[in-house]
Amino acid sequence: MCTDEPLVVSVLDGNTIRLFLEDEDDFAMLAENLFTDLDAEDEGKLNKNEIRRALANMGVEMGVPPVSDFPMVNDILKKHGAEGEEKLGQAQFAQLLQPILQDLADALALKHVTVLQNVKITNGSKLRKVLADKNQFDDLIEKMYQQTCSCQEEKGCAEIIRSYLENNGNDLGLPPLEANEAVILLYDAIFSEIDNKRKAKELEKNELGDLMKQILQKFAAQLQANPVFHDALI
Repeated sequence: MCTDEPLVVSVLDGNTIRLFLEDEDDFAMLAENLFTDLDAEDEGKLNKNEIRRALANMGVEMGVPPVSDFPMVNDILKKHGAEGEEKLGQAQFAQLLQPILQDLADALALKHVTVLQNVKITNGSKLRKVLADKNQFDDLIEKMYQQTCSCQEEKGCAEIIRSYLENNGNDLGLPPLEANEAVILLYDAIFSEIDNKRKAKELEKNELGDLMKQILQKFAAQLQANPVFHDALI
């Protein structure tokens, strides 16, 4: 796997959904997260028909096909009365969601659904090209250096470099923060090793270049070992 390119074909057969259902703790966490995300006003209540949105939020990554690809979802929702505006608390929401997911898993086991996805794999290949291209890397350091010189706040070097990469990382071949929580954890792990006590303004350009190279090399190595899959539109 040597390029960061859009892929992929997913075959949904109910197994992913079944994994959530077989572990009580996993299902409880899933139901709680879905409820919390949908309860934007923090009312502690959701309409029954929000179950449809919950399935959409689970999406292909969690084994749930779009209704357009699997109209049987409508029949399953109707069978369990997941329509109308009757209010449900979190526990009631989970109780209704569970049999719906079970029926959906059973239906997919009988009739698999193939879904084309615009998925991108970020595995550090673009980042390694940036590191290998002296002109491109020097341009990056020049931009970074100008930013540190113009910064009015006394920020630490790790803080200002992280901020720059979070905002411009896509151009360098870093995965977007919105991809998943693993990306944030990756940033946390790498920058936990960088000294943030020294102020960014104190760095000479060559020191900034050495530090940036060190950081990007760590990102490249981690992404090569653990590629990040995410929506190509992010």
